[in-house]
Amino acid sequence: ATSAMICLLAGCSQPSTTVAGKRFALNEGKASEQLLLKTGNYSGLIKMKQQELKKNNSPETRYQLAEYYYLSGDFNSSLFHLQKLLAAGGSQKVYLLESKNLSSLKKYKEALSFVAMALNKNKNNGEALNLKGVIQAEMGDLKGALASFELARNAYFQEESVVNNIAMIYIVQKRYHEAVQMLLPVYLRGYRNPQLEHNLAFALVKTGDLRYAKEIIKRGNYAKNPDMLVADLFRVESF
Repeated sequence: ATSAMICLLAGCSQPSTTVAGKRFALNEGKASEQLLLKTGNYSGLIKMKQQELKKNNSPETRYQLAEYYYLSGDFNSSLFHLQKLLAAGGSQKVYLLESKNLSSLKKYKEALSFVAMALNKNKNNGEALNLKGVIQAEMGDLKGALASFELARNAYFQEESVVNNIAMIYIVQKRYHEAVQMLLPVYLRGYRNPQLEHNLAFALVKTGDLRYAKEIIKRGNYAKNPDMLVADLFRVESF
C-alpha cells in the first residue's frame, strides 16, 4: 500500500490523499470514499476512517477501518481493531472478517472457529459457507471444501465465485471435464473474471480443446503469445 501523506504544516488539519496526481480532501464523504475504493487506494481509505473514528468512535466505522486494513494486506492491524468489536459482542460480519484475517495468516483452525460462530448465528450464511470451503481447501480437506461450496451455492451466494471454487477443486483432483462443465456456462453467459478464465483455459487445455483455450486467452489478452501459453499449460501437471 502507498504510504500515507503526513501533514506537518501548522494549521493544516484537513487530511488529504493523492489519486492519479490529484489531491482530494478526505472529508468529502461518500464520493471520496467511492473514488478511493475504485482506485484501490487503501492507504487513503485507512486515513479517512482513522479521522472519522477520532470524531465518532462508532462500531461501523471501526469495522470499515478493519476491513480496509485487511484489503491492504495489513492483517494484524485489522485484527487489532476487530478485537475491540469482538469484546463488545461480535456480529456475523465481524466473525467473518476475523476469519479472513486469520486464514490469510495461515491460522486455519482459528479461522474455521470464527466461521462456525457466524454459522451458529445463521446456518444459511452463504458467505460463511463459501469461506469455510476456501479454508478447508487450504487445509487440504477437498471433500469437505466441496460440501461447503455446494451449501454456499444452495444459499445463493455469488454463484460465479462458488462455481469457480468448485471448479478449482475439480482441477486439483484432475477432474478437468467436470471443471469445464462448471465454468463454461458461466463464461458463455458473459461473466468475465481473470481467475475464472484462467481456470477455464487450463481445464480446456487438459481436456484437449486447445483451440478454444487459445481463443479465451486471446479475448482476455492474457498473453502476447497465446500459443506458447497454451503449450506451457499443457505441460503443467496440475495446480
